[in-house]
Amino acid sequence: MLKKLQRFHFEQRTGWYLVHRVHPTPGIGSGQKLVSLPELDRHASSHFFFQAQSSTLFKLVRDKYSPKEHFWRWLGRDIISKRLTGSYDAYKEFASRRILQQLGQNTVDVRCYGVALNFLNPLGSLYAMERLENCVTGSAHFETLSETERTVFIDTLAAQVVELARAGYYHRDLHLDNLLVDDQGRLVWIDTHVKALPTSAKKRAALLDNMLTNSRISDAAYRTRLRARLAPYF
Repeated sequence: MLKKLQRFHFEQRTGWYLVHRVHPTPGIGSGQKLVSLPELDRHASSHFFFQAQSSTLFKLVRDKYSPKEHFWRWLGRDIISKRLTGSYDAYKEFASRRILQQLGQNTVDVRCYGVALNFLNPLGSLYAMERLENCVTGSAHFETLSETERTVFIDTLAAQVVELARAGYYHRDLHLDNLLVDDQGRLVWIDTHVKALPTSAKKRAALLDNMLTNSRISDAAYRTRLRARLAPYF
């Protein structure tokens, strides 16, 4: 995998990143500015930008702490524990994506990922992926379904989560806006952060409770159905 020092032009700033080129994509790294997407920012903790020339969606993760307000926490968590060790968010997401791919689950093609070289750049993690057309979020898709179709959707979602659990992992942030549904009705995971399942039965049960609480499935009957499918594996 090719590593490259690259400058990206955002609307309000310019940043240098050491990037890992996964798929060579014409236009990435050009002088074209990346346009912010506040409509996506509203539904996530990350910042999103779009580059039309390469049809690439950029996901930037901000440092958790400010060096001015919490210097030692910023230095320890954001700089040493993440950037200097190579364990920053974009790398974790790329590694997690490979696990889902090995299971045959659908993910978005990644163009590159990288880490900011300037420690004072608060957008420390960069993840660039293909922008998919003709897709809707899981939440939007679910709202359009009939009762029978919703049951099928819940069972399909559960089957993929169970498959991941059997491999020893779980989605760190499982909810319907972290997946897309394409025009063929297939689930496409767009936030691919997964973690190893804990061995403690108590911790696994707590994970399941948290998944269901944050699932963005408003109807209790469907959450109950999802719980019934997942409980034997948590």
